[in-house]
Amino acid sequence: APTTFAVGNGRNSVMHIGLCPKMNDKYFIFPENKEQEAPSSPAPSPKLSEVGGKALSLIKTSELHFPVPPGFVLTVSFFQPWLEKIKQTKAWKLFVSRLPSNGPESNVTKEDCDAVKEQCKKILKLTSDQRSYIQDALKATFGHNDNDDADLGIFAVRSSSPEEDLAGSSFAGGYDTSLGVRSADLQDAIIASFASLFDHRIYLYKIQHDMAADTPRIAIIVQRQISSDTSGVGFSLNPNNNCFDEVVISSNFGLG
Repeated sequence: APTTFAVGNGRNSVMHIGLCPKMNDKYFIFPENKEQEAPSSPAPSPKLSEVGGKALSLIKTSELHFPVPPGFVLTVSFFQPWLEKIKQTKAWKLFVSRLPSNGPESNVTKEDCDAVKEQCKKILKLTSDQRSYIQDALKATFGHNDNDDADLGIFAVRSSSPEEDLAGSSFAGGYDTSLGVRSADLQDAIIASFASLFDHRIYLYKIQHDMAADTPRIAIIVQRQISSDTSGVGFSLNPNNNCFDEVVISSNFGLG
């Protein structure tokens, strides 16, 4: 079966069908599936450490031609300038100074985490390069971007940390998701998801699972939001009793 995805290349973004040489590591896209001639060489998928488990699953599912709403993921590398900026703040340095040296005991408070989150909302904004990557990703995914005066519809903006949605750590409900986002509001939604990386719930979860709290990483998905009649989550095995012979579907009307 043909494989379709693209990677970012600054202002000269190009979509590749099938074979997709890696020109940089700022974003990957999963566009709408269309009938294409099978490629002579399959495209390599990005690494989980680059895009996180959630985005990697979307990319691979799209490659298998399931009806995945199109979108793109801004990679861990995309957010490196923001992390460097946050790590220069007094709030971050205070947070790190209170981390436990051994064991789960910690002096870090919710107020410490909130202070770092507040710095994210106060000092972060997209750089010119980051804006270019996003415009290129929009163009490659949807055929238009903000510069075309086209109606791009609404998006869901979601986290995809390399540490979440794994076999040993889920971080379920820990990171922030924004729904109904217009392209003009992408910056605020992306910052909100990024800031949730420092949420006190995330910190506690990491400490409880013996994970490093001073090496934050996140990727963020921007995906077309569909008007759903019903929404839900499907489990290929029963999470309540670990039965491999039972499928569990939890659903509700509307957006879920």
